Amino acid sequence: MGVRWLITSMDGEPRPSSERGDELTRASILGSPRQRRILSILRDRSRPLTADELSVRLAAQGSGGAPSSVTEADVGPIRRDLRHRCLPKLEAAGWIERRSDGYLVDEPLPVTTEQLSLPGLRDPDHPSWAVASVLLARPYRPEILSVVADRSRPLTVAELATALRERGAAPDDERTLSIALHHVDLPSLGDVGVVEYDRDERTVAGTDRLSSCIDRLGIDTG
Repeated sequence: MGVRWLITSMDGEPRPSSERGDELTRASILGSPRQRRILSILRDRSRPLTADELSVRLAAQGSGGAPSSVTEADVGPIRRDLRHRCLPKLEAAGWIERRSDGYLVDEPLPVTTEQLSLPGLRDPDHPSWAVASVLLARPYRPEILSVVADRSRPLTVAELATALRERGAAPDDERTLSIALHHVDLPSLGDVGVVEYDRDERTVAGTDRLSSCIDRLGIDTG
């Protein structure tokens, strides 16, 4: 199953996802707080902003001060990250447009998924983004939460891998999937507080936050 992306055109019709870069690129963009903040800043501006102007605004957001209060020491690392990573990635994905006088958001935005109801890009630091970012990193992670929430007892990694494969949400190679679940997926989901993973017993259970997270992000548990 996985996370499938819906990109809406100006007339409301879905566009083929290939027009805006691949799924992993979009997921990594939305999973990055800095990328979300860039999109949020650009969406609120009626004119293009240069990389320098974006860097100053991002630095001011980070310090909680006014743009006039930031120093070159604050701005320099951000500017380098924008020029070498963030802006090229956003431009390659088709989400921003580079002009001679700066960058503009290439509307329409936002992007949604069939499995997740994401927080708005106008609120790039919404608490739900912490969990959403982890889920976006691998397309079958929403299904992990769905499976765990559907069970009244802790699941072993092997049971979880079998359930994911039966849903068609993960690779057929159960050993590879089990290794990924044990070393990467379940620890990452545990770090954001939606599951409890016992590495020694290799069992996973939902936390008190899981139900509210599923409701907020619109994850299907059916």
